Amino acid sequence: MNKENKKIGLLAREKILGELKESAKDIQGCFFVGFNKVAAFPFNELRNNLRDSGAKVVVAKNTILKRVISDLGWEGCEEFLASETGMVFVHDEDIVKTCKTLAEFSKETEALQVKGGVINKKAISGDEVNKMAKIPSRDILLGMAVSSLAAPLTGFLSSLNQIILKFVWAIEEIKKTKSK
Repeated sequence: MNKENKKIGLLAREKILGELKESAKDIQGCFFVGFNKVAAFPFNELRNNLRDSGAKVVVAKNTILKRVISDLGWEGCEEFLASETGMVFVHDEDIVKTCKTLAEFSKETEALQVKGGVINKKAISGDEVNKMAKIPSRDILLGMAVSSLAAPLTGFLSSLNQIILKFVWAIEEIKKTKSK
């Protein structure tokens, strides 16, 4: 019976490992969080908030997470697996939104620790994740880029409009002086 239990445990670990690798294929980034003293209800709240921002929390044993990290070729991430660790897979293009969600939650619930992450197979620290949370969201950055591109055109059009208006005002003044 002992050998069967080991086989079942091995099969379960292999299944979890396969699922983690599969869900890590199409991610934009991954963050590591320590949730040692976070209660169940706040942790479920975090899961819901992350789901809204296009991310998913995965919790597994560190040995399995280490295998996932090594199989994916992420270097420098082993240090994030010091204690109970969850991985946050970001599927949305706006990684900053997930950083903001994690930073806000870690301020509210001090038990949650943002350890670091991986973006484009490059490891980043927890401080860098918190710095990223201060960046405006992707939509705001795109709006700023569009407005800065449109500003010279808007100025040019307003200058052309002023020339036309001055011409119309001059004709109106000539018309007034001739009608007197």
